[in-house]
Amino acid sequence: MSKKSEATAFGVTWWGRRWRRALESLGATYPNPRLPQGRLLARNGAVRDLVVAPGTVSAQVHARNKVLPVTLTLPVFTDTEWRTAVAALTGQLRHAAALLRGELPEDVDDTLREVDLSLFPKTGELDSTCSCTSRAKPCAHAAAVHYVLAPVLDSDPFLLTRLRGRDRDRLLAELRASRSAPDLDPAALFTARGDLAAIEVHPQRPDERIPEALHLLGRAPGLDERAWQQLITAAQRARIRAWELAGGS
Repeated sequence: MSKKSEATAFGVTWWGRRWRRALESLGATYPNPRLPQGRLLARNGAVRDLVVAPGTVSAQVHARNKVLPVTLTLPVFTDTEWRTAVAALTGQLRHAAALLRGELPEDVDDTLREVDLSLFPKTGELDSTCSCTSRAKPCAHAAAVHYVLAPVLDSDPFLLTRLRGRDRDRLLAELRASRSAPDLDPAALFTARGDLAAIEVHPQRPDERIPEALHLLGRAPGLDERAWQQLITAAQRARIRAWELAGGS
């Protein structure tokens, strides 16, 4: 892809495109003529000095010999909501592992939506202010800032978490802390909580799907496709053998 097309695509990663669509969906029912105007301003380099901070995106838009201060606002998560978000992400091992590698898994927001949260603007959350005379929201200048932010997010997806109130370092620290096991008495792990002989086991023959643990973890960094398939095959064989042993074979 050429540099020019990358610069005007307004989102080439899944999260960049998702941010762009959050704006364009506002005009899905009632087409907003200011969106094309905003795209034109963005493509012409009218948006400058863009800054992402918790809850705000600010920039200067140069239009018709004027410099217009523009601010987009999005509610930050409360500390309680962030604790909920971190717990949900930690519960999905592959999400936590990817985030700790500096990546944003494509279905990470599906996990957050299960606890009624989203990194992206929900209906009615995104607001904007501009010094222009337009009463429309978003005005063309705010739309331009929104479009320009998409390729910026392409380069650093953690700006999304910063916008919601957690910068990269703090979020990763909280993920690591959440993944750390609490101090346990080792003896407690081997204490029976009842009559073990009374437990009934009804093993089922394993199906051909990828074992759940491997599905959650995903392929390890640096592991090629051949080695990954060999690992899956070994795990499937181990499951079948465990089933046979449980049945007395």
